[in-house]
Amino acid sequence: MMEGLPLMASVSITIGLAAVVAAAPGAARAETVLQGGYQANVLGRVELSAEKERLVAFATGGGPCDFAPRSRVLEGELQGNVLVGQLTLCLQGPSCPTMDTLPILALFSPEDRTLTAYVRPRAGCQVPVLGKGGVMVLQPVGEAPSAASVRGGASAMARPRGEKRNPEAAKAALERGNRLLGEKNWGGSVAEFERSISYDDRNWVAFFGLGTAWLMRGQASDAIEALNRAWALNPKDPRVHYNLACAYSRISDKKQALAHLGLAVKLGFTIAEGSQDAELDKLLGSDPESFGKYFQLTQQAFTNHAKASAGRRQQTGP
Repeated sequence: MMEGLPLMASVSITIGLAAVVAAAPGAARAETVLQGGYQANVLGRVELSAEKERLVAFATGGGPCDFAPRSRVLEGELQGNVLVGQLTLCLQGPSCPTMDTLPILALFSPEDRTLTAYVRPRAGCQVPVLGKGGVMVLQPVGEAPSAASVRGGASAMARPRGEKRNPEAAKAALERGNRLLGEKNWGGSVAEFERSISYDDRNWVAFFGLGTAWLMRGQASDAIEALNRAWALNPKDPRVHYNLACAYSRISDKKQALAHLGLAVKLGFTIAEGSQDAELDKLLGSDPESFGKYFQLTQQAFTNHAKASAGRRQQTGP
């Protein structure tokens, strides 16, 4: 197990950027407020307009990429408080195109009306301001960022924008959260993971821990939102996908649960036979349409575990 990671594994995410979770109950609908002038360091100023579930951003000219006025730079589909779409940016690098369109998953914060996304250009390329990758925050023009404190539930993942990052404090809170998670103190671990995120919202492990703790507390919607944030920051860890699969099983979403389980296994997820998640097993194992694929994926996860165990024995000797 990777150092600093929470002890429990759980579900998965859907193929590419096509499937994401809807907003938590009571959250403001993003399409009602995501309109007008917005800005981001990598885009400059843009004008947002929303029609039903679609969002389009037009450049107003200039910015690091020197977009022509009225160029489409961002568009996608709003699914609750999540935007799944594509972002157009300029690239730098010897064999990189001048402009490229990248898939993007952006999360909307009702508190300060911002969109936050992790931007990762193609290999060998860099984006002005962000370099090889980083977090882009699109915020309303002329509005001071929110200084609201971190709270429980879905809103707990918005770091106070005015607060300085504190890596040491974030690490200490993360370690306490992991310890409490191991002790099955779900409420205490939630508080510590939230505290860690308030000091550094770029650490996927803290979001992974928070999602796992919410899942163990039976709050699947909050777990899905936190785990989606972990996935946005680190799309290659199979444990995030497995935990997402488990979380979706709690809300009886067979399609999402199976898709995330598939991605987890594709990324090398391992599990000992007989230790699979009971709720996930009940949902997919009892469904005639899902059973065949579920059986195939679990068998592959068992095989992955057996191979990993054999490899460790070879390294350590008899």
